Amino acid sequence: MDFLKALSLEGFGSVKRLRTKLIAALLTAALLPVFPVYYVVRHLLRQSIEVGYNQNVEAALEAAAGLSRELFNRYRGETLETAEALAKTPWVRRVFRRGEVVHPDTLALDGGHLDFYDLRGKLLNTFTAHPELPFPELFRSTLAPLAGKSSPQIIEAVGGVRFVLAFAPVNLGGNKAGFIVFTRPIETKFQRMFARVVKVNQMFKTLDLFEGGVTSGFILSFLSIYLPIAALSIGLGVYFSGRIIRPLSTLAESTRRVAEGDWETRVPVTTKDEIAEVSTAFNEMVARLQENQEQLIQLEKMAAWREIARVLAHEIKNPLTPMQLMVQQLKDKYGGDDPAYQKLLDECTAIIIDEINTLRNLAREFSDFARMPGLNLETGDLNELLADLAKLYPEVKCEGYGAPLKTRFDYEKMRRVLINLIENSLDSIRQKGGGKVELKLSARENCARLICSDTGMGVPEELQKRIFEPYVSTKKSGMGLGLAIVRRVVTEHGGKITLKSDVGAGAVFTIELPLKT
Repeated sequence: MDFLKALSLEGFGSVKRLRTKLIAALLTAALLPVFPVYYVVRHLLRQSIEVGYNQNVEAALEAAAGLSRELFNRYRGETLETAEALAKTPWVRRVFRRGEVVHPDTLALDGGHLDFYDLRGKLLNTFTAHPELPFPELFRSTLAPLAGKSSPQIIEAVGGVRFVLAFAPVNLGGNKAGFIVFTRPIETKFQRMFARVVKVNQMFKTLDLFEGGVTSGFILSFLSIYLPIAALSIGLGVYFSGRIIRPLSTLAESTRRVAEGDWETRVPVTTKDEIAEVSTAFNEMVARLQENQEQLIQLEKMAAWREIARVLAHEIKNPLTPMQLMVQQLKDKYGGDDPAYQKLLDECTAIIIDEINTLRNLAREFSDFARMPGLNLETGDLNELLADLAKLYPEVKCEGYGAPLKTRFDYEKMRRVLINLIENSLDSIRQKGGGKVELKLSARENCARLICSDTGMGVPEELQKRIFEPYVSTKKSGMGLGLAIVRRVVTEHGGKITLKSDVGAGAVFTIELPLKT
């Protein structure tokens, strides 16, 4: 018991320390990776920025953007020169001089589009080298203010870099007759390359400007994702650690209660994990300890009762013989002739001798109970024992096992045990005025079961837990040693005996013996 108390106290301290260690371990496991991951990600991000945002890349992008602008300006210049040359060609002048429709020199148009306007900005004619090109009407609505211009120039078109528009006045005889607008498409490939270079260059400058913000934003995003995951991991860890700690706390508490003497304590088993296995083992251990404790108590009580019985047998048996002899002498020595007195003397002598014989029988019971010689174990078939009892008690229904059921037992002592149970059952049904007694042999879980049942008066509830103790009996006669001797014999065989009884409905005594050969 002192060991269990020490174990329970140690268990409580260990459970608390285990809880603290589990939570600390979970916190460490969840938070420790934050710092190395943070520095690794930050380092990789900086390296990526340094690779992308270095001076060589910046110079290359600037050079590409400059080259694209130079090519575009050169293309604008060539378009303007073409427009000036077209304004001086004879076929263009004929359009203004005579208003006639002529076939343009498509080679001179250089794949472009040519519009003719008078001095008021009215569209006179249109020629195009590629009718399928989508020259927008939006350009023409912005050309009227150009009527007053006298020198060729590039028109800033609203269509972006898809087209280049060049204005050139047309002179006839030294006078301005109108003007032309030459629209030249830019190659799609060049458009895309130019737009891409400009876009990448602008994006590079923007990112370079906000490099610090990009880094902090990336780290903030990383932490906003990692920290909730870490918090969730910690929460789940605390939850599952609680599921582990609670059964251990219950186990420690149960150990403390057992150490204080509460042998009915059991740990509830609600799961199928390792903790459940420990709890089941604990419950089995407590059950065995309880059984051993009860057996030890019974053995201690039995030893005490045996000593008392030995003393009583000695003290009672010694004076009985002298008392019987003196009474017999009183009877024999009387020589009177008074018949009434002689009759009284004979009756009193008979009563005293009967009571002396009763005391002698009680002394013999005490002596037998105190002596209880050792077992004489031999291998035998329990079915043969039941067959013997069936001959001795034909009124009792004896049902054997369907096959040989051999084990090592003391035949004579086990026979007396069953006779004791049968006699008690017969006495119980006689008190009730009728009933039946059955004796049955069965086997289960590597043990033989001898069941003696009756439909008699049953055992009062207040005596059921003490029925196997010495000097406890439901009979008016006897000293109540029979069932105590029964349990001792069964216990010495390594078995156990139990009772189930309903008052007024009968009793069932079950003996379980291990099947050992």
